[in-house]
Amino acid sequence: MFVKRLILIALKKVRSNSVRILPKFFPYFLGCLLFSWNIHADSWSWSGAYLIQPETLEYSGPVQIQVKDGLVEKISSSPTSKEPLFILPGFCDSHVTLGANSLGGWKERSELESDLKQFLLHGFTHIQSIADPPWASELSEIRKKNSQYPRISVLPPVLLAESKEISASKVSGYKILKSPEDAMSSLSGKRGKIHLFLRHNEGETFEVDGKLLYRMRSEAEKNGLELSVSTFGEEFANWEALSSETKVLYHPIPETSSIRPVAHNLVKQIWAPLFGIYFTRKGIGTSSFAEEWEKWTQWSPTFKERALSKEVLSTLPALSESEREEAEKEYESYLAFLRARKNLTLRILLGSGAGHQLQFPGISGWKELRILSELLGPKEALRAATETTCQYLGAAHEGKIRVGKPAHLLIFREDPLQNWDKLKTLRTVVTERVKTEISSPEKKKTERRRR
Repeated sequence: MFVKRLILIALKKVRSNSVRILPKFFPYFLGCLLFSWNIHADSWSWSGAYLIQPETLEYSGPVQIQVKDGLVEKISSSPTSKEPLFILPGFCDSHVTLGANSLGGWKERSELESDLKQFLLHGFTHIQSIADPPWASELSEIRKKNSQYPRISVLPPVLLAESKEISASKVSGYKILKSPEDAMSSLSGKRGKIHLFLRHNEGETFEVDGKLLYRMRSEAEKNGLELSVSTFGEEFANWEALSSETKVLYHPIPETSSIRPVAHNLVKQIWAPLFGIYFTRKGIGTSSFAEEWEKWTQWSPTFKERALSKEVLSTLPALSESEREEAEKEYESYLAFLRARKNLTLRILLGSGAGHQLQFPGISGWKELRILSELLGPKEALRAATETTCQYLGAAHEGKIRVGKPAHLLIFREDPLQNWDKLKTLRTVVTERVKTEISSPEKKKTERRRR
């Protein structure tokens, strides 16, 4: 497969501008992650707004929406405004890795704080982090206790079959399985969710095959445990995950003759394709990718402030010509699989893969949203980012805006459903009792001139 093994084993130390990698996080640092521009108040209201309705994903309006004590208190008719607002529910991201900095290295505390801000300033109020060191669970509890957003869900250490490539590494965030007995015992005495990296390495004495995966899935369900699987786009791994009916799948699925007989099982499963990882990986080192990168910086003023320069991008190792041809072919196969199965729209999660190479917090979620929109249409892409993923993560607002329910609102100056480039007009993020205002580029220029 053209995508190199996407697993955090021995991350390199990487420097780029402000990026410096430190070996450890300290618990007392974690409690200090506060957003300096959050504005606390008891109530707010907006008039002349167009509001996305649950289920139909159609706008109603113009309306006035009132928020009090963290809840949507009232939605009523409002006169038309010369500058209407467009209000969407807070976005959710089902697959990030907080411990990695998108450049192949571990994060230091300042980067972690910056990343959490990036998620929020791109409208992501809830995220799920996978394959992180133990500090992630502590961070999640601290933020929950302090009512901080984005709210973080974490998974226990990822299950991974032992192999030669990890035997000499100090693996953090993983539980190494050495036998079928290990695999089955790892599911005992647990509740909630657990995740497996399903990969095939030739010549290994042990790997999780389809029969063992089926047993693991059955044991997990018996124990009230939800098993999810990352397949890394591998055809054989996808076949096993589909045939075993593992509930949640991550990474794309190729359109091949061997996959088709088991593809119908996806109507019983939930799937986050993570297309953005593969789109990025195949383009690194090309002029077209440099142009695309520039578009992303124009699309997101918030991302532009921390984006890599063209000079740094040009130093990243690219695929060979033959690898790139294979990459393009595989990527098109991944897209073709979903195009042929639009009946899966209610089963699609949004997962950005932030933490993988060049998958930066926030903007990667926007990229995934755009790719899904091109395949499924804007409404169904929005459904993935809100209702489907937010409900899966247990977000209090469930990806909806409803009277009497927690207020998680994204307030735009222009309608993103007409053109996803309009996501850059996001100006306010409401997370219950906190309102975060996002400065526009024009406002920032004015502030600089005043200084």
